[in-house]
Formats: sequence, C-alpha cells, structure tokens
Amino acid sequence: MGQKCRLLIAKDGNKVPFLESDGGEIRFGSLYNGSYAAGRWLQYHIAEEIENVVLFGLGDGQILRGLLERIPGSVFVYEPSEALYREMRHTAICKKLQVEKRVRIFSGKQSFTELCVALWELLNENYVDTTAFRIHSGYGICYPGEIERLQGQFTEMIQRINSLRPSVKRFIHSMIRNQLATVANMEGDIPLGRLAKYWNKEVPVIVISAGPSLEKNLQWLKEVNGRAFLFSVDAALPLLLENDIIPDLVACLDANKNMNCFADERSLSIPLLVTTNAPAGLIRNHRAKKIWGSTHAFMNALYTRCGIELPETEVELGVATLILASLIDLGTRKIIFVGQDLAYSKDGKSHISGREEKFIKNKKYETEGYDGGKVFSRADWTMTREWMEKEIHRAKDREFINATEGGAKIKGTRQKTLEEVVGELKVQDISFQEILDDNRVCIRPEEYEKLKKEFLQGKEDLNKVRKEGYEKTFFETDYKKLPVMNLVTDYMASLEEKPRKVRFEKAVDYVYNEYDKEITAWKH
Repeated sequence: MGQKCRLLIAKDGNKVPFLESDGGEIRFGSLYNGSYAAGRWLQYHIAEEIENVVLFGLGDGQILRGLLERIPGSVFVYEPSEALYREMRHTAICKKLQVEKRVRIFSGKQSFTELCVALWELLNENYVDTTAFRIHSGYGICYPGEIERLQGQFTEMIQRINSLRPSVKRFIHSMIRNQLATVANMEGDIPLGRLAKYWNKEVPVIVISAGPSLEKNLQWLKEVNGRAFLFSVDAALPLLLENDIIPDLVACLDANKNMNCFADERSLSIPLLVTTNAPAGLIRNHRAKKIWGSTHAFMNALYTRCGIELPETEVELGVATLILASLIDLGTRKIIFVGQDLAYSKDGKSHISGREEKFIKNKKYETEGYDGGKVFSRADWTMTREWMEKEIHRAKDREFINATEGGAKIKGTRQKTLEEVVGELKVQDISFQEILDDNRVCIRPEEYEKLKKEFLQGKEDLNKVRKEGYEKTFFETDYKKLPVMNLVTDYMASLEEKPRKVRFEKAVDYVYNEYDKEITAWKH
C-alpha cells in the first residue's frame, strides 16, 4: 500500500491516522471515542497474566496508552509505515508515549532487525510466559506479510528459549553454586577480554573435538610439535593423554561435568578455558592457569563494575563453541578443526571410543557430509554447526580449515587432511605458557579485592529486593543494575509455579541461601 498519511480530528479531540493507497484509505483508530474503542480491544486481547506486549501497529496511540495503564511491564511497538509514524510522532498523545521508559517504538523496515535484538533482551530476562504478541486493529488487513514475519520471529524466540528449559531445570542448582564459587578461585587468573589485547594472532590453533573421526588423526597431532597451539574439549582429553598428546589448553563449561575426563593426574596441570558455569570442584583442584572465557551475566556485571574486560562473542551451546568464540575474540587468524564431526559416523558412532551415545536415524537432521552424500546429525549438533557457520561467516578475515575428515560439512571452511595442514605449518617462536605467564593478562590484586567486595554486596542486594517485592523490583526500579538479579531470573526460569510472583519469591530465597553458604565457606 501507499505511504501517504493524513490525520483527522476525532470527536473526542484526538488525531486519527488515515493511510492512502491505490485501493482507498484505511483508518487506524476511532473517529468517535478512541479511548473507549481501545478499552474494548484491551478487554478482549489482554489477559490478566500478561506483563509485556509486542504490539504490531501504533495506530492512533490509544491502544498503546491503554496498555501502559493495564500491564506493569514494557510495550514494544512495530509501526510498519514510516509515513504514519512521521505524522503521529508530533501529536500530543505520542509525545507523551515516547518519553515513557516502558515504551519502545520501532518504525519502518529498517528497524526490524533492531526490534528483534531488543526483543531477545526482553525475552531472555525470563518474560517468556508473560509476553504477548498482539496486532493493532486494522493492520491485519494491510500488512499480512509483515505480521507473519514478526510473529514468526517472536514464535521462534519463544520456542528456542522454551527448548532450553529442560536443561536449565536440570542444571540450574549446579550452575548457581558454581557461579557463586567462582570469585573465590579467580585471583591471578586470566579474563579472556584482557588476554585478547596481548594474544599472538598469527599462531595457528587446532581445535580438537571428540567426534569419532578424531582417532584417525592422533598420529598427525603428535607431529604438530610447536607449529600450532592445541586446544581440546574436555571429552577428548582422556584419549589424547592415553596417546601422550598433551594439549596446550582444555576447555570445560558443563555445570555437572563428569570428572572422569580429568582422572589422569597430568590433566590437572594443563591450562583451562572455562566459564563461570564450570564445576567448582574442578576449578578449586586445578593447578594450572585458568582463562575465564564467555561468562554468565552475573559475572559480566561484576567484571563491568571492576573495570575488567569482557569477552565479546556469546557462547550458545557446547564446549566446542566456547573454544571457537574465544579464538574469534582473541583474533586468531588460522583455526583448524579436527574431530568436529557433528554427525554420526557411517557405522553409527557418536563420539570417540569409550563415549558412545545411541544412534538415532532422523531424516529431519540429515545433512551434507564431509565427503559428500548425506550423514545423520541430531538437534544439538545441528544447532552447534549452524552457530559455527554463522560465526565463521562473520569472521571474514580469518582462515578456517576443517581437517576432521568425516562427519558433517561445515560451510565456510576449507577441507584438507590434517597431514596436509601439519606439513604446511611452520614452527612458532612462542610458547603458550609464555603468554599465560605475562603479568599484564592477569587479574591484578587490587582488582580481585574489588571483585570480592562487589560479590559480597550481592547478599545485601538480595535483602533489598526481598523487602521491595516483585512489582517494585521488576516494574518500578532498574533491577538489571543488580548483578545478583541475573541469578534470580535464571532460577525463576527453572520453576513452573504460577503466577510469576511466586517464582520470584522462591528464587530470591534460594539464591540468598546459596549466597549465605558460599560466604560462610569463605570465612572458614
């Protein structure tokens, strides 16, 4: 439709937009009593439990104003017509709405991506169950394609977040305990964001995963001999040590990780790449340096308060993505994958020997194979591969080589045998340990003391939100400024009780008790 807009004065004195098109004019609001019409719409479309709304269409602003009176949370408005928004933004009602902190208005096709980013931030704050997508009166006729697109994005976000809930529910207790135990073990360790400032980008890194194809490349990994750094996932470590291959670094992020991966005494002296979700017992007992990669929002907030550099690339899935995200942040120019099958082998193996998982033949996850033809993947591997392909596409100035020699094809990588890769690599004049021993990359004593102080403040913050209650915490104050609220919202996401206020009260109590246990352990 056309993009010419004019405003008419309704009987109640408010302005109503008309959009002109070849097919005539379409009105977005009542010419009689806009407030009454909006009230009828709200009565029909907004249930009591709704706290936030994604509204397709600004219209005459009456529905938006009514939403602010009815719900406690935020309203994200997508107005597809820039012409309508240009006219309406200067009206009395819209001038008031635009200064409302709970309102964000996105206008025109160019703002669609920005809206989706903002929506992710909202939904990730545990508002999945109480956020609704609604369509302003009249827009369904004019913009069916645009509505379908936005509603599709919204639905995909909801489904993706809900798909993670079983894992959150399963691991949430360990995750919170591990995160609270992190600060006590960080002194002298290395934040990834700071390491990036001093990293040698020219040294190639071989990323070793635990796919079934890894076993064919063990001999060539032995031949690397200082020509590249070896970064291994934890599941591959036992096989590497069994074959006397000592990686430069091992990565771990699973909150409930089976410690059998670290049963070999030698593993305790290999530097670790970890997140704040990594098992507290592993962190306490490890003797080597630890690099803190992509961290939880709780720790990110503490870092920010203490002036410690943050990692940039977010990790969405397993430990292999932690390594790749870290190498992207470090600026490594050549990254080589081995054992990164992300699919079952031809004989149905899921991982290296000793770590088998059931073969599931699902046509939905059939994908292009490394050697051509089709291979069978599964949901988590497919998500990992798609994430990797997205990040590889974004990092256009790097070289990515897939030397797995099996499994699924990873778009954006060049396929070569590890024998070919190793033959082309040159001996490096720097060791990994030299980089870790550089005092400039470590958390300084004064930073650590500040980190502890900020951590201890979390218990006081929990007392504060407990006294203020649910409504004030979420809808009257900027709760996002409190680092500890990230733990509260995480725990809320693992609960099923309704209404949300009940989940909030249970979460505050749980996090407070865990906080108290950790602080008591410090004193002893």
